[in-house]
Amino acid sequence: MATDVQTEPGLVQDPEDGSPGAGAAIVREPRILLLIGLSAVAGLIHGKAFIDHVDHYWLFGVFFAVLTYAQVLWAMLLWRRPDDRRFFAAVAVMSLGVAAIWLVSRTVGLPIGPWAGRPESAGLPDVVATLDELVIAAIIASILRPEGRIAARLRWLDADNCIRFGSALCSLSLMALLFSSHAHTG
Repeated sequence: MATDVQTEPGLVQDPEDGSPGAGAAIVREPRILLLIGLSAVAGLIHGKAFIDHVDHYWLFGVFFAVLTYAQVLWAMLLWRRPDDRRFFAAVAVMSLGVAAIWLVSRTVGLPIGPWAGRPESAGLPDVVATLDELVIAAIIASILRPEGRIAARLRWLDADNCIRFGSALCSLSLMALLFSSHAHTG
């Protein structure tokens, strides 16, 4: 009986004819699993942010609802098709954009909404979600440009370290979501 050989990340092929192996499980590399987990937990945190913000300003509700669905659906798509890189660049840009919006909202305040121009206090869930966003962008950059500077700095994130780091960050994200609250003052 022939054994299956992994030729591309997430793609298992039959060595005899090169076709996908019959009934073969899809192999997901640890960095792809980390992207799936981080995107899903960031989406969950943003779902909670939707609940916290929708009553304050409709545009915040729309933003967090769209962000939640985008992150959770991308995690699901990546789970189903781990070798599909079509959305990687867009997801990295979106993650950096979300982190930038968070930074502005915590330093000088957003220019719109009921607290326009007033910085919001940082809470554990939003700090961790921003960390998730930055790690997502960095991992995508290292996958898309394996010879780049970001990839070189992430070489320590091999399979074992990726699993450890991913488990810790996803667990921290879920704990922040479950055990923290969000409130606006003034």
